[in-house]
Amino acid sequence: MKKASVLVLVLMFWATGNSVASAQDWVWAPDFEVGDSIVPINAPDQNGQPRTLAELSGEKGLVLVLSRSFDWCPYCIAQLQQLVEVAPEFAVMGISVATMTYDSLEILKAAEEDYSVNFPMLRDEDVKHVSALGILNQQYQPGQRAYGIPEPGIFLVSADGIIRFKFAEQDYRMRPDFSLVLEAASGL
Repeated sequence: MKKASVLVLVLMFWATGNSVASAQDWVWAPDFEVGDSIVPINAPDQNGQPRTLAELSGEKGLVLVLSRSFDWCPYCIAQLQQLVEVAPEFAVMGISVATMTYDSLEILKAAEEDYSVNFPMLRDEDVKHVSALGILNQQYQPGQRAYGIPEPGIFLVSADGIIRFKFAEQDYRMRPDFSLVLEAASGL
């Protein structure tokens, strides 16, 4: 872990019963703890096809990355490019990858082509999922351009929909290193 990083990392090594957490007041997705079921997922992908958790999940689970925008957020775009690079490593483990933003299907399709994405990119219509997860960025109000963006983060969910790990940074400009997610995924 980088010293400069203020990583808010909630990890539960559920196989061994160990846990690690940072000592901060800020908690990402506070109503969804490790061990809870994730909210039902039903969102269109970049091709307009409705997708559910069962369809998205690999044999061992799903890495779900919630991002602000692949249109105007340089931090999200950089994270997407990193995810494209590491997605095959998750696939070898039997874990699928998907992203979710408030971006239109047209923007998601363009990002798929621009960044050679080969996994589902979901559109959170009507801010349904980020609201249900309690990660809606409260800085923006309805009608503002950025209304509907989440506080970005990553869920590692088992195939049965149980949250096994959560990764997030309080500062949206910082993103969890995928090496941490890969390490956690290797235990599923």
